[in-house]
Amino acid sequence: MKKTTYFTQHQKTGSAGKIVFLSLVICSIFILPSCALLNHKNPTQKVIKTDLKTVHTLDMYTDVSGAIHALFSGIDKNQQLSLKYINSLDGGKTWLAPVTLNNGLATVKKSKRGNDFQIAAYGNKVMAVWQSQGGEPWTGKIAIALSTDFGQTWQQIASPVSDEYAKIDQGYFDIAADKSGQFHLVWLDDREEAGDTQGLRYARFSNQKSSWNQHTILEMTACTCCWTSISSDNDGNIHVLYRNDNPRDMMISTSLDGGKSWQKPKTAGAFDWQFIGCPHQGGGLTSTQMNKNTILHSAIWNGKNSSRGIYYSQSSLSKDKVAVLMPIGDNSSASADIAALDNDHLRIIYTSGDFESKSVMSKASNDGGQTWSDEQRLSADGAEPSHPRIIATENGFQFFWTEWQENGDAVAIIAELE
Repeated sequence: MKKTTYFTQHQKTGSAGKIVFLSLVICSIFILPSCALLNHKNPTQKVIKTDLKTVHTLDMYTDVSGAIHALFSGIDKNQQLSLKYINSLDGGKTWLAPVTLNNGLATVKKSKRGNDFQIAAYGNKVMAVWQSQGGEPWTGKIAIALSTDFGQTWQQIASPVSDEYAKIDQGYFDIAADKSGQFHLVWLDDREEAGDTQGLRYARFSNQKSSWNQHTILEMTACTCCWTSISSDNDGNIHVLYRNDNPRDMMISTSLDGGKSWQKPKTAGAFDWQFIGCPHQGGGLTSTQMNKNTILHSAIWNGKNSSRGIYYSQSSLSKDKVAVLMPIGDNSSASADIAALDNDHLRIIYTSGDFESKSVMSKASNDGGQTWSDEQRLSADGAEPSHPRIIATENGFQFFWTEWQENGDAVAIIAELE
């Protein structure tokens, strides 16, 4: 999923908005003491205080200043569907108390991991995207809210999808902000009513006009229910990772002009996987710089029996062919994400094992993705984790996932390496 890939080339600044924000009461989010730093090897994990009885979806975003933003959906203590927002200005050491985002705004539709509601930020502006109830009981319509005070208050803004398509399900979206503060959104919907595929659509939010523009269909026949990932690199280029229909391989589409036009999509891994159906597996995408060239890094899943599992893919923006494609996990590995701490240090997070004995695993690269470490287990014995995420912060990598509890509820977990 998306990352602000220019984070490592920016120093944390003290803007006026952040000075005001720092005057607010910051509270610890964790049940246990704060984590240690990254430069050790033992994983520690804690339950995140979300004020939700059970967590349905989660998303994390690191902005250009290094602030971390998080969005959770689920059931609150009053048995209502709710959205909760938190943030941290110190690399995850302390967090703002949860803010209920959807008070007085569009309703929240029940969702699940793999169709997570999304968050992105630039400066004092934070944008949240979720599904409200659509025109039919089984459909969800994109709803969007914008905060201009670092997530303290929220206002509903227009959706890029008109009410004409309220009965068409709109989901599996992702959002990112570029270096100029423009927000970019991708999602899947089936307004053509193809049935076995969905259209991959893109729109850009104009801060000057406070409206969505540059509406584009990036792919008419994308896989119906595999999450998308969008990322902006240091040069402001926009990249989208998605699963194609035929073959069911992962593809990357790129815009070099802020979303006005798009290059021909290129494969992230040519497995030629022929499959009718949806595997419910997207991927993660980030980028680094090498000799002034943009390098795209993705963590993808392939379902072809002879080569099933998670793969790391690397390609140059200036070349069509994949430069590096290597297996990361075994044939039970799935649900991967990737992040870059700098141009050399990358990490991939994923699950391994079957439903009865699933674990969160991670591998690291210290040479820009050329070689990878042995896998390291992050989740505890007996845990039931789902859909891990990873972000790069000023304190190193942080890992997030949800875990099922014995009472049937799910909690959000944060982990670090100490």
